[in-house]
Amino acid sequence: MQKALTERKDDMTAFFRRNLRFLIGGFFIGILSYFMMLSLNLVNDIDGIWHLSNFVAGDWEISLGRGLQRYADRMRFGIVSDPFNSMLTLLLFETANVMILERFSLTKGGTPWLVLTILTANPVLCNTLTYSYMSVNFGLAYFFGVLAFYLLTKRDTPKKTLLRGIACGAILGVSMAFYQAYLSITVLLAFLWMIKRLEEEKTIRPILEYFALFACTVLFAGGFYLLIVNGLLFRAGVSLASYRGADQLGLTQMVLHLPASLGSCYTEFFSCFLEKKAFARLEGIDLILAALAVYGLTAGMLRFLRLYREKKEKAFLFLILVGLLPVASCAVLLLAVGNPLSVLMSMGPLLCLTLLGILLLPDGSRGFWVRGAGLFFLVLFAWYQLSATQNDQLALKEGKAATVTLTENIVSRLYSEGFMEEEPVVAFMGRPGDNRRFAKSTAYQMANEYARFGCWSTDARNNRVSWYGVTSNFLGVNLNLCSVEDYEALQSQKQVADMPEFPLEGSIRKIDGIVVIKVSE
Repeated sequence: MQKALTERKDDMTAFFRRNLRFLIGGFFIGILSYFMMLSLNLVNDIDGIWHLSNFVAGDWEISLGRGLQRYADRMRFGIVSDPFNSMLTLLLFETANVMILERFSLTKGGTPWLVLTILTANPVLCNTLTYSYMSVNFGLAYFFGVLAFYLLTKRDTPKKTLLRGIACGAILGVSMAFYQAYLSITVLLAFLWMIKRLEEEKTIRPILEYFALFACTVLFAGGFYLLIVNGLLFRAGVSLASYRGADQLGLTQMVLHLPASLGSCYTEFFSCFLEKKAFARLEGIDLILAALAVYGLTAGMLRFLRLYREKKEKAFLFLILVGLLPVASCAVLLLAVGNPLSVLMSMGPLLCLTLLGILLLPDGSRGFWVRGAGLFFLVLFAWYQLSATQNDQLALKEGKAATVTLTENIVSRLYSEGFMEEEPVVAFMGRPGDNRRFAKSTAYQMANEYARFGCWSTDARNNRVSWYGVTSNFLGVNLNLCSVEDYEALQSQKQVADMPEFPLEGSIRKIDGIVVIKVSE
């Protein structure tokens, strides 16, 4: 045991020595990319704004199958401190990204810096950081998901390989118990690893053996994850919630819905690029994605032909693996039956485009122009992703400023017109982003939905807690907001419907003992 621990310690020390420049460089890219967010404490306007000082995951997170978040939160004493939380998250992501670089032998020239830039400066990670109260938990899920792949690809004796498979299954189960979405990352990396090994192995047997090992590891991970989930559910005395199909977890449901889930994986994968434009809505992104598609088809054909000349079975296995990449990239949808792929869950498609684009780069003089074109368009893609993150942060900043200004004017009117003398129950009807005085710049219009601060869900509960987050966290005002039931009742009243929008005269009225502010229709 002592010898094994010493070996693991030596491995870790050697890893950090080999990759120190990438760890520091990747972290610097993260700080530079998100400086606006870190310095201004920018969060999204739904979950992100609800908890800005202290938070420890409770029964709700346990009911979603994310029970280990509670213990990570307790280790940080529930303190929600930005930029500290975001910097911890970046460290976890960058350490995982460096493990990816090393496993795929991307450690020379400018290629590793290109990969680090795309995996760091993108709207998916930007969205992750807007959940400052739980972003560290997302970082832990990503780190453990990549670690499971990293360790499983280490070649060893059959006995040690089996033990490593069990250990990696446990690590992957822990990752899922923090956040299930990064299962896609582990599965995707395994498929890309097999594509890489097609060039290195003389036969397909070692690749099939690795696939069998990986499949067993994932099955063990699923069992270990369910063991953690059910244990924490039993301890807390709660059951799985229906939110995003969490209560559908289980092998039976997966098998029953497998055809629909596979179709959803392909639909959502291509939607990330065809409809959501890889979450970069800036002018010209269509041309970049089209160029990358042409490059990918060309480079893929060249790779297929080279493998075909070497061994036909390797070429056909290459086609199968490439064809399954959309499923691997969206593997979480096999668990979250019937759910779309949100921005927060979409690191898989971005990672797939990046690593596959790098792996398909041809060698030698014959592929010079294809290689040059591929690198050129990947650099452009990296620049567009970085620009999209800056645009989203601008939208967050401007939306937050407009929301706070509007809310300050409302609270000022409440005091000046005497509504606050008896500590009344208050109801904000509508959301600030729909008010005609709410300024929306070009950056705001082009931003992803999570970055459009002030346009939160109109659902009664979400509306209430988001307004509470603005008034308490940004204004430092303690208002007695009406209950969800009262809010829903007010929504159907003609008196409220007939009220003008703030700041017009009559936009603040007392109805059934509640001070109603008509912010928007």
